Amino acid sequence: MGDYILKFFSYYENTSGIGPYSDGLGEGAFELRHIIWMIITVLLVVLAFDIFKKHPVAGRKVVVVFATLLFLTRFVNQIFRAIIGAEVPWTQAFPFHMCTVLTFLLPIVAIFNIKKLKAPIYVLGIMGGTITILNGDYFDNLFLSFAAIEGMSAHMLLILIPVIEIATDRFELKIAESWKVPVGMLVFMGWATLANRVFYAGMGTNYMYLEHNSLPFGDEQNYFLFYTLIFIVFLTMIYGLPLLAKLLKHRFRREINN
Repeated sequence: MGDYILKFFSYYENTSGIGPYSDGLGEGAFELRHIIWMIITVLLVVLAFDIFKKHPVAGRKVVVVFATLLFLTRFVNQIFRAIIGAEVPWTQAFPFHMCTVLTFLLPIVAIFNIKKLKAPIYVLGIMGGTITILNGDYFDNLFLSFAAIEGMSAHMLLILIPVIEIATDRFELKIAESWKVPVGMLVFMGWATLANRVFYAGMGTNYMYLEHNSLPFGDEQNYFLFYTLIFIVFLTMIYGLPLLAKLLKHRFRREINN
């Protein structure tokens, strides 16, 4: 038991610096554990929406608890990484990847109910969380460390918190506010570019994967085009699918009444 706890929480020297325990024995993305993770996420989203649609007061309490845990856990984790030298230089413990930034901003927006920022922060949270979950970055190792579990939980909460907020009518996907999402994305891209080309110039950083392709397709000349297309597809689905569902539901009720 003691050995398990040590491996679960500890960081070790490896070829790339200091990192969590790694055995390299995992099967990678789209193996059984990854598929189970995706299924669990979908089930939690459906259950959370259904339950908290009926119980909005409880939904608000759950959002505050989840958001607080998300912020504090990530805050302590990043400070710990800076102290032990897992981030070199230590300032790289500051968030520069979009999802990492969102793990701090989204809880603040949710807890303090900052309505003007909900559209870009929540939608990008759903987008970033979904892409990461589909990508399955956490299963290269057979042993899942605290770092892996924390990352998996954080990305699930980037989806669940906005979904609960929608269910409790504290946030609505309005087409008129959709322009805020690409603006928010540009802000995140600007922040990541500052890190890549100014703060850590020459260090080979690739925050938000803006410097080099991170996709299994495309090359170094056209990868940004694919990024843009993926963003457009996700943005269209996030705003379009709920609208389509409402239209179909309205049409179904009208046909029944007739």
